[in-house]
Amino acid sequence: MLMQLNSLYEVTGENQLDINAIIRKYNCFIDSCYVENEGYKLCPNSEVTPYALCFAIFGKHLIGENEELEGNKKHFDSLLRNNLALFKNKLQKQNIPLQKNKAYLQLLCFTLSALSILNTLKDDPLSEHINELLSVDIKKILTSSGVFMGKAGTGNLAMFYAIFILHSEEYLNEQHSELLQWWVSEHLQHMNKHGFWGDASNISYLQFQNGYHQYEIFEYLDVKVPGLDNTISSVSKLVDVHGHFAPYPGGGGCYDYDAIFMLTSLCGTIDADIKKILLKTLQTIMLEQNSDGGFCESKYIRPLTPSNLVKITSHATRMSGAGMSERIKYCLTLLRAKHNRVKTHWSVYSRGWDESDLWDSWFRMLAIARIQNYLKYDESNKWNFINYPGIGFHHSLIK
Repeated sequence: MLMQLNSLYEVTGENQLDINAIIRKYNCFIDSCYVENEGYKLCPNSEVTPYALCFAIFGKHLIGENEELEGNKKHFDSLLRNNLALFKNKLQKQNIPLQKNKAYLQLLCFTLSALSILNTLKDDPLSEHINELLSVDIKKILTSSGVFMGKAGTGNLAMFYAIFILHSEEYLNEQHSELLQWWVSEHLQHMNKHGFWGDASNISYLQFQNGYHQYEIFEYLDVKVPGLDNTISSVSKLVDVHGHFAPYPGGGGCYDYDAIFMLTSLCGTIDADIKKILLKTLQTIMLEQNSDGGFCESKYIRPLTPSNLVKITSHATRMSGAGMSERIKYCLTLLRAKHNRVKTHWSVYSRGWDESDLWDSWFRMLAIARIQNYLKYDESNKWNFINYPGIGFHHSLIK
């Protein structure tokens, strides 16, 4: 289990929260999703999925359950590789191109990170997957997809291919320095005044959630991004009164973590205003842990009770500018019956908005870890970040 941490921070008018109790409950939630010999379910009511296995490994690693991972190394390694192969074969039988298929590219990146945690990646670095993807014209794929124009979803795509390039250099002894340099320079050249990509008129939720993914690579490469202070300031303006960063109330696993990543991407000097936001976000996330030990997408979207409707309405109108327009649009859209449950490609089962799942739980814990790291940097070794490019990496691991 993660080394004992001191109570974190004084929050005016509130009692301190026990981070160790939160970690223990989180660990129990991960265990509740396990199915012996099969893997993990995204949430206790869902089916076993290949993505959930990755999220469980990430969570166990983050909180220091290393003995458990070591004891299951061979089993998990076999499951990870078989899951990926089966998934790829299924797509190929349906004649679905792999080069832009988010579900496959995402599972491949998650699998690579999970194998790196198990320390089995070097034994078989999945060269057949990587070489096939790197045989295409990556510059054309990224450019034509609208990466440098900030098209929705392309931040993920850009990050995926950067991971494959870096993986190829580290594990396959391939040289892609020119391609990697192009990836970095093109992103820096097309960056708008907010530090992201797309329309420069106003910072938006879409911009930072989409563009955050490229910053994962910037952090791994230790790229000095010009105007980063301004970027952090722009993102901080989208926070709500509870410390969440989603266009709907209650935050969201992705929105909140992406914003926290941006706000904690500078280590060393601690800005007083940013510290205040981080403390509020930290307190809110810790208080929102479900009784089963997991975390959810949002507690306030469903059910459509009078209380939740008031929260949705208040959240939508309690802002000005472009952010307010996005909030109103999202909140109105989410009132439709088609959004009664959260649907993703991670499972056939559609979960409830307030239902604990391994993805949101890992992202909530990652947000807590990054905030703790930023405000108490001398304790950075207490959290086990992933020493591999992509989500879960931390700048304290830079060699």
